[in-house]
Amino acid sequence: MKMASLGIFAGAAVQYRKLLRSQYWNLDRQAAYVRTHLDETLLAAARIPFYAKRFDGDPRSREFRTLPILSRSDVAKLNESVRSLYPLNAWFSSDSSSGSTGMPAEFLFDTSHQAGRFAARARYLFESGWTPFRKSVWLIYTGFYTVTEDRALIRSRLLPFTYFPEISTDFRNLALEIARIDPVCLYAYPSFLDALLDGLKSTGIRLRSLRHVLTGSEVVDHHLRQRTRSIAGLDIADNYGSTEGFVAWQCDRGKYHVNSEHVLVEIVDEGGAPSRPGEMGRVLLTTLQNRLMPLVRYEIGDYAIASTEPCKCGRTPPLLERVVGRSVNLFRLRGGKLLSPWLLMGALRDRIELKQYQIVQHAIDQFEITLVIDQPWLPEQERLLREDFSRIIGNEVELSLQRVASIGRTPGRKFMSTVSKLVGA
Repeated sequence: MKMASLGIFAGAAVQYRKLLRSQYWNLDRQAAYVRTHLDETLLAAARIPFYAKRFDGDPRSREFRTLPILSRSDVAKLNESVRSLYPLNAWFSSDSSSGSTGMPAEFLFDTSHQAGRFAARARYLFESGWTPFRKSVWLIYTGFYTVTEDRALIRSRLLPFTYFPEISTDFRNLALEIARIDPVCLYAYPSFLDALLDGLKSTGIRLRSLRHVLTGSEVVDHHLRQRTRSIAGLDIADNYGSTEGFVAWQCDRGKYHVNSEHVLVEIVDEGGAPSRPGEMGRVLLTTLQNRLMPLVRYEIGDYAIASTEPCKCGRTPPLLERVVGRSVNLFRLRGGKLLSPWLLMGALRDRIELKQYQIVQHAIDQFEITLVIDQPWLPEQERLLREDFSRIIGNEVELSLQRVASIGRTPGRKFMSTVSKLVGA
């Protein structure tokens, strides 16, 4: 591995030990930490021409919540502004988002940010039962990891008991392969986990040593949690990460703990005001450890629900009750309302035995469902499904169903169960 990667991993080890203490800090000490790192972040941002023009003065002198929201379309300009401060041949640790929101973007990171990201990720993994000293299987698309440090870790000899099987469409054979490995821990994209559960169910295979199931990169719905309990006998420990930073992770009590040492998270309504407790809102992210290309009130493209009640696990960072998903996952209704797609997904799965599906909203009252199924489906099933959709949405809808052999993924290899073509409309 490169020396830069080794330095980041060493820094991550130091930060990880600190995280084990900071996750139990009292609220005053947490607030003091965030204030200090936020001031440093804003000072670093003000030195970048893009932000200097945007803030029109010292941003530390203004109320933080009055600073402008950074949109996805602004990232390219910010990136260009950062690069203008360095020689043309300067090397940066960088990564591009997968573009599951429809707009890929490149982000630049310094060593402190990368060390903090690895430390926060290590906290999630270790607290969720993973260890490099016991067998684990990771069902992920390794080509998605383009950051130098990520690739170095996956390809290194530091993880001798961690297996990265090739992902194929034959999940029966994949289930057999994983059974031969007999892992204690399984980490998977939710869509890969769902397909693997199909493979386990159809073959009757049991993963006898499996004790921990971890997920990330995609939204976990209630149905998948129920299937995992039913087939594997285990609960899912999910994480909410992104290219921009490692945002939050789920403890054994089910709450999502924000990595508040690494990022500052705001949940705001459509007008930019803080969402009320229990209400779904837009996720704004401010990085606290990246001085190279800080993100200040960046609209990441996700929706979530904040939680105000303390977690019974004893950890004290801010909490998310639920991560609802990418903005392209949410459906738009009349009057500008947003609908979480889980009700429609549940209605679909209750009516038809599916291998895979995708719900696409083309217009306010127009939906298309693409299905991958083995057995024929009856006109009566379709009629009842139309009635379910109209009841949930609150008015009549135009619904078309298309049967296909397979459904593709995004360029970043993520599978979108639901897509709204109305984003930004």
